[in-house]
Amino acid sequence: MYGLIVELAAKPAFDGDLEALLCDLVAAAGPEEGTLFYAAHRLAGQDNAFVLYELYRDRAAWDAHVGSEVLQQALRRFEDWLVVPPKITYCEAVATTPVG
Repeated sequence: MYGLIVELAAKPAFDGDLEALLCDLVAAAGPEEGTLFYAAHRLAGQDNAFVLYELYRDRAAWDAHVGSEVLQQALRRFEDWLVVPPKITYCEAVATTPVG
């Protein structure tokens, strides 16, 4: 399995827009082939801060997700909506509970 943790910090004016966009990303990623888990969270106690947890069958499934039009549109919006570029941590599973 291949996973990512993505940290996002929205400019205050775009907080609601970013939250809605992240919900759209989750909805679009769910049915993608090879996507095992995809969730967006607002960080507790931190205004305008979000985390995405993404888990894919393998790197190829993630590559397919990156090429999706929904994600490409989101990335273009991130340029204006975020305080800093997303912080992405790439992970390879060592041990997991069952997924799905």
